[in-house]
Formats: sequence, C-alpha cells, structure tokens
Amino acid sequence: MVDPYSIILMPWITEKTLEARRVADFDGSYKENNNRIEFIVRREATKPQIRDAVEKLLDVKVAKVNTKITRSGKHASIRLAEGYDAEEAALKLGAF
Repeated sequence: MVDPYSIILMPWITEKTLEARRVADFDGSYKENNNRIEFIVRREATKPQIRDAVEKLLDVKVAKVNTKITRSGKHASIRLAEGYDAEEAALKLGAF
C-alpha cells in the first residue's frame, strides 16, 4: 500500500479554487459547493493512487479525480462522492 503522504504534497488553496467549490446557479447566484478540493500531488502519481490517498487521508469517498500539470506542479482536483462535504474534509486538513 502506498503512503498517502508520498502522493499528496499539499492542499492547493487559492481564490480560484475556493470559488470553484461553488456552483453557479442559472440566476447568477450560487448554490451549494460542488464538493471539490484541490491538491498538489507527486508528478508520477496516477489517478487511482491519488483517489486512494485522499480516501485514506480524509476518510471520504472520491467520485472523480481530474489532473493537470502546471508550472506549480501536478494539480489534482478531487470531487467527493454524495454525502461527503469538501468543507469538512478541508477542515480536517486545517486548511480553513
């Protein structure tokens, strides 16, 4: 089994990622967050490894993992499954 701390390097918290957690409603207002958290992960990490690491680290279920590579490293955008809250998961990290 892979150590989650060797996969996830740090949470990625910016104004843009905080805004991405909210879903725009058709009238221009916002409804609930869309249950996303972003992390900087090891460049070699695969999506299944990232999913397993997040599930183990935060005790949540992951619905989807999206990744992109930027100058600041490999970003993983994690959408949590129904019934799990990204705000609570971020609180566990001490991110907020």
